[in-house]
Amino acid sequence: MNTHTPQQAVTEFLTLWQAGAYNEMARLLPKQGTPLKKQPVGKVRQTYRVRTLQTFVVLAAADTDPAAANVDVQLVYAEAGELHFKRWRFRMVHFGKGEQPVPRNRAQGRWKPQATYLLPDPPALRA
Repeated sequence: MNTHTPQQAVTEFLTLWQAGAYNEMARLLPKQGTPLKKQPVGKVRQTYRVRTLQTFVVLAAADTDPAAANVDVQLVYAEAGELHFKRWRFRMVHFGKGEQPVPRNRAQGRWKPQATYLLPDPPALRA
């Protein structure tokens, strides 16, 4: 059984982002296209370099399908000279050979971030 969890995979991905290791980040993303090709490092760099990740905290994880889970994360990052506190949801999919989703209990699978979503800010507290 695969002991690697969606939360561990998100933590690995975000730790690489903090280090600016875009090549390694691209390696963790699912392959796409026909034939299957890894994500271009330049595309990953272009997407993530504009934000300097300061800290992150995994808030929650929820299984949604036998091969998928949502992981909510609180991110603190600098962008254009401003500090942002945002919640993101990572849609994690357990991929096996040929980049096909496989159930989470398959040993040959690996959790990879398939998509990210910006979550709405929680409502302000009233006094």
